[in-house]
Amino acid sequence: MREQLIALGTRIKMARKERKMTLQTLADRTGLTAGLLSKIENFRTIPSLPVLVDIAAALETDLAEFFRDMTLGSKARWLLVRPEEQKTVEREEGRHLHYRMIFETSLSAVNMQMMYVTIPCGSGGEPVSTEGDELLYILDGRFRYRLGDEVVELTPGDALYFDGTLPHVPENDSGAPGTLIAFYFVRETENQR
Repeated sequence: MREQLIALGTRIKMARKERKMTLQTLADRTGLTAGLLSKIENFRTIPSLPVLVDIAAALETDLAEFFRDMTLGSKARWLLVRPEEQKTVEREEGRHLHYRMIFETSLSAVNMQMMYVTIPCGSGGEPVSTEGDELLYILDGRFRYRLGDEVVELTPGDALYFDGTLPHVPENDSGAPGTLIAFYFVRETENQR
């Protein structure tokens, strides 16, 4: 849900800026407060359908444009995000912070570990399975990652997320080591509480 909220807020803000409209101008046209509109654009509140209709009308855009290509979930067991797919996310204006959304998903009841990993030349071997999810962010090198029956080519800037129960192993025959940051998310079970 959070991913959809970010996409919705970003699309509203982009539509407003494309029309060179300030938050106050949009507020005046919708009858909403600039504060509420800012919260919507910065993913801090979920707008109701009537509010979205008012915003779309004030921006003279089709309501469906706010939801174009938006999905409610995926049954995929892994997700690869290439650098060109990562988006700059504008949050609070005037704070001089730069955000780049690499990957986001909802997590709860999770133990997380973060590791810096070097993939030496000639690495490979038998795939392993773990009891959690893994998120890899590639820093250096070019190598492959075997996920079940599939093989994914990885390069610097790629982010790969997958269900750790899927048999997996890195394979590096590139002639140079690779490095990555790995995040391991182990779900709590009733036995662990």
